[in-house]
Amino acid sequence: MTLCVGGELDGQEIEKDVKIFKASEIDPSYISTYYLQIYNRDNVFYKFWHPHGVDLHDLTNKVLEILRTSKS
Repeated sequence: MTLCVGGELDGQEIEKDVKIFKASEIDPSYISTYYLQIYNRDNVFYKFWHPHGVDLHDLTNKVLEILRTSKS
């Protein structure tokens, strides 16, 4: 599963075999477009969805916090 970080689907795990999807596919009232972002940490690859227009620096900080928490 791939976790959404930010936007209308924040915190939800979404499994899709694409690089981009519209949140309206999940709920017609949502308007965000999500992009797949892949992170490499200690030679392990993690996938996260992020909404278009989000600050990538802020997103990366959130993802690193999630990864730190999951290792505990």
